[in-house]
Amino acid sequence: MHLLESVHAVRSQVAHELNQFVRRLRQYRTEAEWVSYVLDGAAEFVPYVAVFSLRNNTLHLRGRQGFDFPEGLSFPLESAAAFGSAVETKDPVVALRSPGEVGPSLSTQNQADRAHIIPFTNGSRVVAFIFAAGVDHDTLNALELIAGIGSLVLERQSNTALHMHIASGDIEMLGGAGPRPAPGAPPGPLTFSTQRLPSPLPAWADLDEGQRSLHVRAQRFSRVTIAELQLSRPEACRAGRDQANLYVFLKGEIDKARDTYRKQFMTIPSMVDYLHMEFVRTAAEGDELKLGADYPGQLV
Repeated sequence: MHLLESVHAVRSQVAHELNQFVRRLRQYRTEAEWVSYVLDGAAEFVPYVAVFSLRNNTLHLRGRQGFDFPEGLSFPLESAAAFGSAVETKDPVVALRSPGEVGPSLSTQNQADRAHIIPFTNGSRVVAFIFAAGVDHDTLNALELIAGIGSLVLERQSNTALHMHIASGDIEMLGGAGPRPAPGAPPGPLTFSTQRLPSPLPAWADLDEGQRSLHVRAQRFSRVTIAELQLSRPEACRAGRDQANLYVFLKGEIDKARDTYRKQFMTIPSMVDYLHMEFVRTAAEGDELKLGADYPGQLV
Protein backbone atom coordinates (compact mmCIF):
# COMPACT_ATOMS: atom_id res chain seq x y z
CA MET A 1 0.00 0.00 0.00
CA HIS A 2 2.81 2.37 0.89
CA LEU A 3 4.47 1.72 -2.47
CA LEU A 4 1.23 2.40 -4.34
CA GLU A 5 0.78 5.64 -2.45
CA SER A 6 4.33 6.67 -3.34
CA VAL A 7 3.77 5.91 -7.01
CA HIS A 8 0.52 7.88 -6.98
CA ALA A 9 2.26 10.81 -5.30
CA VAL A 10 5.01 10.86 -7.93
CA ARG A 11 2.50 10.70 -10.77
CA SER A 12 0.45 13.48 -9.21
CA GLN A 13 3.54 15.65 -8.85
CA VAL A 14 4.60 15.09 -12.46
CA ALA A 15 1.08 15.82 -13.71
CA HIS A 16 0.99 18.99 -11.62
CA GLU A 17 4.34 20.17 -12.98
CA LEU A 18 3.31 19.54 -16.58
CA ASN A 19 -0.01 21.26 -16.05
CA GLN A 20 1.69 24.32 -14.62
CA PHE A 21 4.12 24.32 -17.53
CA VAL A 22 1.28 24.31 -20.05
CA ARG A 23 -0.57 27.06 -18.22
CA ARG A 24 2.49 29.32 -18.19
CA LEU A 25 3.63 28.59 -21.71
CA ARG A 26 0.33 29.29 -23.41
CA GLN A 27 0.32 32.76 -21.80
CA TYR A 28 3.74 33.80 -23.12
CA ARG A 29 4.03 37.30 -24.53
CA THR A 30 7.66 37.58 -25.56
CA GLU A 31 10.32 35.31 -26.93
CA ALA A 32 12.25 35.62 -23.66
CA GLU A 33 9.21 34.39 -21.71
CA TRP A 34 8.77 31.43 -24.06
CA VAL A 35 12.42 30.42 -23.61
CA SER A 36 12.20 30.87 -19.84
CA TYR A 37 9.09 28.71 -19.53
CA VAL A 38 10.58 25.96 -21.72
CA LEU A 39 13.75 25.94 -19.62
CA ASP A 40 11.81 25.82 -16.37
CA GLY A 41 9.69 22.95 -17.65
CA ALA A 42 12.66 20.95 -18.90
CA ALA A 43 14.69 21.61 -15.75
CA GLU A 44 12.06 19.76 -13.72
CA PHE A 45 13.26 16.58 -15.43
CA VAL A 46 16.93 17.08 -16.31
CA PRO A 47 19.69 19.09 -14.56
CA TYR A 48 21.57 20.13 -17.71
CA VAL A 49 19.48 21.79 -20.39
CA ALA A 50 19.80 24.63 -22.88
CA VAL A 51 17.60 26.17 -25.56
CA PHE A 52 19.02 27.15 -28.94
CA SER A 53 17.24 28.98 -31.72
CA LEU A 54 17.97 28.43 -35.41
CA ARG A 55 18.16 31.47 -37.63
CA ASN A 56 19.81 31.70 -41.04
CA ASN A 57 21.49 28.31 -40.51
CA THR A 58 23.12 29.56 -37.32
CA LEU A 59 22.43 28.24 -33.82
CA HIS A 60 22.06 30.84 -31.05
CA LEU A 61 22.04 30.08 -27.33
CA ARG A 62 18.85 31.57 -25.83
CA GLY A 63 19.07 30.20 -22.30
CA ARG A 64 20.57 27.42 -20.19
CA GLN A 65 20.44 25.77 -16.78
CA GLY A 66 23.27 23.66 -15.39
CA PHE A 67 25.56 24.21 -18.37
CA ASP A 68 28.26 26.89 -18.23
CA PHE A 69 28.01 27.87 -21.89
CA PRO A 70 29.02 31.50 -22.50
CA GLU A 71 26.37 34.15 -23.06
CA GLY A 72 25.89 35.00 -26.72
CA LEU A 73 27.16 31.62 -27.89
CA SER A 74 26.41 30.90 -31.55
CA PHE A 75 27.81 28.61 -34.22
CA PRO A 76 26.90 27.50 -37.75
CA LEU A 77 24.53 24.59 -38.19
CA GLU A 78 26.91 22.91 -40.62
CA SER A 79 29.51 22.56 -37.84
CA ALA A 80 27.23 20.31 -35.73
CA ALA A 81 26.04 17.20 -37.55
CA ALA A 82 23.61 16.10 -34.82
CA PHE A 83 21.69 19.38 -35.00
CA GLY A 84 21.61 19.05 -38.78
CA SER A 85 20.14 15.57 -38.43
CA ALA A 86 17.43 16.90 -36.11
CA VAL A 87 16.58 19.56 -38.69
CA GLU A 88 16.37 16.99 -41.46
CA THR A 89 14.29 14.42 -39.59
CA LYS A 90 12.41 16.75 -37.19
CA ASP A 91 12.90 14.01 -34.59
CA PRO A 92 14.97 13.86 -31.39
CA VAL A 93 18.62 12.91 -31.87
CA VAL A 94 21.05 11.35 -29.41
CA ALA A 95 24.67 12.12 -30.17
CA LEU A 96 28.15 11.88 -28.76
CA ARG A 97 29.35 15.22 -27.42
CA SER A 98 32.16 15.34 -29.94
CA PRO A 99 33.09 18.48 -31.90
CA GLY A 100 31.79 17.06 -35.15
CA GLU A 101 28.42 16.07 -33.70
CA VAL A 102 27.52 19.01 -31.46
CA GLY A 103 30.11 21.63 -32.36
CA PRO A 104 33.32 22.50 -30.49
CA SER A 105 31.54 24.76 -27.99
CA LEU A 106 29.22 21.99 -26.73
CA SER A 107 31.69 19.11 -26.89
CA THR A 108 33.43 17.41 -23.95
CA GLN A 109 36.63 15.46 -23.45
CA ASN A 110 34.83 12.33 -22.28
CA GLN A 111 34.15 10.19 -25.34
CA ALA A 112 31.24 8.49 -23.58
CA ASP A 113 29.29 11.71 -22.94
CA ARG A 114 26.06 11.97 -24.86
CA ALA A 115 23.54 14.70 -25.49
CA HIS A 116 19.92 14.69 -26.58
CA ILE A 117 18.72 17.25 -29.12
CA ILE A 118 14.96 17.73 -29.37
CA PRO A 119 13.68 20.09 -32.09
CA PHE A 120 10.85 22.61 -31.89
CA THR A 121 8.92 22.88 -35.14
CA ASN A 122 6.62 25.50 -36.54
CA GLY A 123 4.82 24.19 -39.56
CA SER A 124 7.46 22.62 -41.79
CA ARG A 125 10.38 24.44 -40.18
CA VAL A 126 12.62 23.61 -37.24
CA VAL A 127 13.10 26.85 -35.32
CA ALA A 128 14.68 25.87 -32.00
CA PHE A 129 16.10 23.00 -29.96
CA ILE A 130 16.35 21.60 -26.47
CA PHE A 131 19.93 20.48 -25.82
CA ALA A 132 20.14 18.23 -22.75
CA ALA A 133 22.60 15.95 -20.97
CA GLY A 134 21.94 13.24 -18.38
CA VAL A 135 18.76 12.04 -20.08
CA ASP A 136 17.20 8.62 -19.45
CA HIS A 137 14.26 7.07 -21.28
CA ASP A 138 11.54 8.56 -19.06
CA THR A 139 13.20 11.96 -19.12
CA LEU A 140 13.37 11.89 -22.90
CA ASN A 141 9.63 11.27 -23.06
CA ALA A 142 9.05 14.31 -20.86
CA LEU A 143 11.36 16.49 -22.97
CA GLU A 144 9.63 15.37 -26.16
CA LEU A 145 6.29 16.29 -24.62
CA ILE A 146 7.63 19.71 -23.63
CA ALA A 147 8.96 20.27 -27.15
CA GLY A 148 5.66 19.16 -28.65
CA ILE A 149 3.66 21.56 -26.51
CA GLY A 150 6.15 24.33 -27.12
CA SER A 151 5.83 23.79 -30.87
CA LEU A 152 2.04 23.94 -30.72
CA VAL A 153 2.11 27.15 -28.73
CA LEU A 154 4.58 28.76 -31.12
CA GLU A 155 2.38 28.08 -34.11
CA ARG A 156 -0.92 29.39 -32.92
CA GLN A 157 -0.69 30.96 -29.48
CA SER A 158 -1.94 34.47 -28.81
CA ASN A 159 -2.68 36.01 -25.45
CA THR A 160 -5.04 38.89 -26.06
CA ALA A 161 -7.03 40.32 -28.93
CA LEU A 162 -4.13 42.70 -29.54
CA HIS A 163 -1.97 39.73 -30.47
CA MET A 164 -4.47 38.07 -32.80
CA HIS A 165 -5.42 38.70 -36.40
CA ILE A 166 -8.33 36.57 -37.42
CA ALA A 167 -6.94 35.53 -40.79
CA SER A 168 -3.20 35.24 -40.25
CA GLY A 169 -0.20 35.23 -37.98
CA ASP A 170 2.20 37.69 -39.53
CA ILE A 171 4.85 38.28 -36.88
CA GLU A 172 7.97 36.18 -36.66
CA MET A 173 10.03 35.99 -33.52
CA LEU A 174 13.05 33.89 -34.43
CA GLY A 175 12.64 33.72 -38.16
CA GLY A 176 12.87 37.35 -39.24
CA ALA A 177 10.20 39.94 -39.94
CA GLY A 178 7.02 38.78 -41.61
CA PRO A 179 4.52 40.83 -43.63
CA ARG A 180 2.90 43.72 -41.81
CA PRO A 181 -0.82 43.49 -40.98
CA ALA A 182 -3.25 45.71 -42.82
CA PRO A 183 -3.76 49.22 -41.38
CA GLY A 184 -6.15 49.14 -38.45
CA ALA A 185 -5.99 45.35 -38.02
CA PRO A 186 -4.62 43.79 -34.84
CA PRO A 187 -1.10 42.40 -35.22
CA GLY A 188 -0.55 38.68 -35.63
CA PRO A 189 0.23 36.28 -32.79
CA LEU A 190 3.72 35.92 -31.45
CA THR A 191 5.06 33.03 -33.49
CA PHE A 192 8.29 31.75 -34.95
CA SER A 193 7.01 31.72 -38.53
CA THR A 194 4.20 32.95 -40.73
CA GLN A 195 1.14 30.69 -40.57
CA ARG A 196 -2.26 31.18 -42.20
CA LEU A 197 -5.56 29.66 -41.21
CA PRO A 198 -7.52 27.67 -43.77
CA SER A 199 -10.06 29.64 -45.77
CA PRO A 200 -12.81 30.67 -46.02
CA LEU A 201 -12.60 33.09 -43.13
CA PRO A 202 -14.54 36.28 -42.55
CA ALA A 203 -12.87 39.59 -43.31
CA TRP A 204 -11.77 41.18 -40.04
CA ALA A 205 -12.86 44.63 -41.18
CA ASP A 206 -16.40 43.38 -41.76
CA LEU A 207 -16.86 42.31 -38.13
CA ASP A 208 -17.93 44.55 -35.28
CA GLU A 209 -16.05 44.54 -31.99
CA GLY A 210 -18.31 41.97 -30.36
CA GLN A 211 -17.96 39.57 -33.28
CA ARG A 212 -14.18 39.98 -33.33
CA SER A 213 -14.00 39.19 -29.64
CA LEU A 214 -16.08 36.04 -30.12
CA HIS A 215 -13.84 34.87 -32.97
CA VAL A 216 -10.74 35.44 -30.87
CA ARG A 217 -12.22 33.49 -27.95
CA ALA A 218 -13.28 30.69 -30.32
CA GLN A 219 -9.75 30.40 -31.67
CA ARG A 220 -8.28 30.41 -28.17
CA PHE A 221 -10.76 27.76 -27.02
CA SER A 222 -9.84 25.58 -29.98
CA ARG A 223 -6.08 25.84 -29.43
CA VAL A 224 -6.33 25.13 -25.73
CA THR A 225 -8.81 22.28 -26.12
CA ILE A 226 -6.74 20.38 -28.68
CA ALA A 227 -3.45 21.04 -26.86
CA GLU A 228 -4.91 19.72 -23.60
CA LEU A 229 -6.41 16.74 -25.43
CA GLN A 230 -2.99 15.81 -26.81
CA LEU A 231 -1.44 16.28 -23.39
CA SER A 232 -4.00 14.14 -21.55
CA ARG A 233 -4.42 11.40 -24.20
CA PRO A 234 -1.06 11.15 -26.04
CA GLU A 235 -1.30 7.40 -26.68
CA ALA A 236 -4.84 7.65 -28.08
CA CYS A 237 -3.78 10.54 -30.32
CA ARG A 238 -0.81 8.60 -31.60
CA ALA A 239 -2.85 5.45 -32.22
CA GLY A 240 -5.60 7.45 -33.91
CA ARG A 241 -3.14 9.04 -36.31
CA ASP A 242 -1.42 5.72 -37.03
CA GLN A 243 -4.75 4.04 -37.79
CA ALA A 244 -6.28 7.10 -39.51
CA ASN A 245 -9.23 7.05 -37.11
CA LEU A 246 -8.74 9.71 -34.44
CA TYR A 247 -12.46 10.10 -33.90
CA VAL A 248 -12.89 6.47 -32.80
CA PHE A 249 -10.10 6.79 -30.23
CA LEU A 250 -11.21 10.21 -28.92
CA LYS A 251 -14.97 10.18 -29.55
CA GLY A 252 -15.99 11.19 -26.03
CA GLU A 253 -13.61 14.12 -25.82
CA ILE A 254 -14.32 15.28 -29.36
CA ASP A 255 -18.10 15.16 -29.00
CA LYS A 256 -17.92 17.06 -25.71
CA ALA A 257 -15.67 19.75 -27.21
CA ARG A 258 -17.89 20.09 -30.29
CA ASP A 259 -21.00 20.45 -28.15
CA THR A 260 -19.34 23.16 -26.05
CA TYR A 261 -18.07 24.95 -29.14
CA ARG A 262 -21.49 24.87 -30.79
CA LYS A 263 -23.22 26.33 -27.76
CA GLN A 264 -20.63 29.01 -27.00
CA PHE A 265 -19.47 30.15 -30.42
CA MET A 266 -21.72 29.03 -33.28
CA THR A 267 -24.06 31.86 -32.45
CA ILE A 268 -23.27 34.37 -35.20
CA PRO A 269 -23.40 33.93 -39.01
CA SER A 270 -19.71 34.77 -39.50
CA MET A 271 -18.43 32.08 -37.10
CA VAL A 272 -16.44 29.19 -38.55
CA ASP A 273 -15.36 25.90 -37.01
CA TYR A 274 -11.94 26.79 -35.62
CA LEU A 275 -12.12 23.67 -33.46
CA HIS A 276 -12.21 21.50 -36.58
CA MET A 277 -9.36 23.49 -38.14
CA GLU A 278 -7.21 23.04 -35.05
CA PHE A 279 -8.05 19.38 -34.79
CA VAL A 280 -6.96 18.81 -38.39
CA ARG A 281 -3.86 20.99 -38.16
CA THR A 282 -2.42 19.68 -34.91
CA ALA A 283 -3.98 16.39 -33.80
CA ALA A 284 -4.24 15.06 -37.38
CA GLU A 285 -0.95 16.70 -38.44
CA GLY A 286 -2.65 18.46 -41.35
CA ASP A 287 -4.21 15.32 -42.84
CA GLU A 288 -7.99 15.44 -42.51
CA LEU A 289 -8.26 11.77 -43.52
CA LYS A 290 -6.69 10.81 -40.18
CA LEU A 291 -9.89 11.94 -38.45
CA GLY A 292 -11.55 8.80 -39.77
CA ALA A 293 -14.69 7.94 -41.69
CA ASP A 294 -16.91 8.31 -38.60
CA TYR A 295 -15.85 11.89 -37.88
CA PRO A 296 -18.99 14.05 -38.21
CA GLY A 297 -17.29 16.92 -40.05
CA GLN A 298 -17.28 20.66 -39.56
CA LEU A 299 -19.93 22.36 -37.47
CA VAL A 300 -22.33 24.47 -39.52
